[in-house]
Amino acid sequence: MLKKHSFILFSAILFSTTTTFASKEYPYQKGVVRHRLSLAPVVCFYKNHDQHTINNKANLGFCMSYKAEIFSGKKANLILGLDFFNEAFTFQGYYAAPGKTIAFDRTYPYTHTTRIQEIELPIGIKLALMSEESYYFTPYYLGGFCPRYILGSYNLIVNDVSGVTMHEGKGDIDFEHSIISSVKQLNGFVYSGIGGQYNFRGSAKAVFFEIMYKYGLSRFNYHGYQDSNNLFIKNSNLAFSFGVRF
Repeated sequence: MLKKHSFILFSAILFSTTTTFASKEYPYQKGVVRHRLSLAPVVCFYKNHDQHTINNKANLGFCMSYKAEIFSGKKANLILGLDFFNEAFTFQGYYAAPGKTIAFDRTYPYTHTTRIQEIELPIGIKLALMSEESYYFTPYYLGGFCPRYILGSYNLIVNDVSGVTMHEGKGDIDFEHSIISSVKQLNGFVYSGIGGQYNFRGSAKAVFFEIMYKYGLSRFNYHGYQDSNNLFIKNSNLAFSFGVRF
């Protein structure tokens, strides 16, 4: 029994040593995993129903991201990630107080401001135009699919005529269509983009910049406060990321 445990321990140490050696001596070999951290200001785009809202404006959002980059070949790598995304928009529209109905008289007397927090799980491919191992600078393409889940939202609804705040607090927003019918906060993006990175050759470490466009597969369903509204809002965004790979 002691010999068996000693053999297992020796094998584990050998495997660990071999893996460490391989990652140090051959940092670009297939199967090596590198970690990417980035921060991005995000420009958002929204389209509401033009008979129910006017003056739709997007506020600046931001995205914090961790991604695992799995080396899959000389120029193509698999990307798996976890993003926290914060976005906001404002529009003028209607509001139905509890027990009342909306008069669609084209006055749009209420200003709605909504901020949304999401968790996203990007899954994609990074395709370099040149070998990272051979060049200090390499441009690349990115693309894939990104499940997204709405963690929560915050609404501010103000009567523009009286200046009275009708609601300020937790919002109610989900998707028109969801990946799982019972989870209305779950849908996804498709995304594509370009990037460039400076490589610290010999270590597979790098610093990078990316421009990424994400297109929402489902419109938001904005409920307002206590179902005071029922608006579908088309959404997409453009992110400008700065980050490091280590």
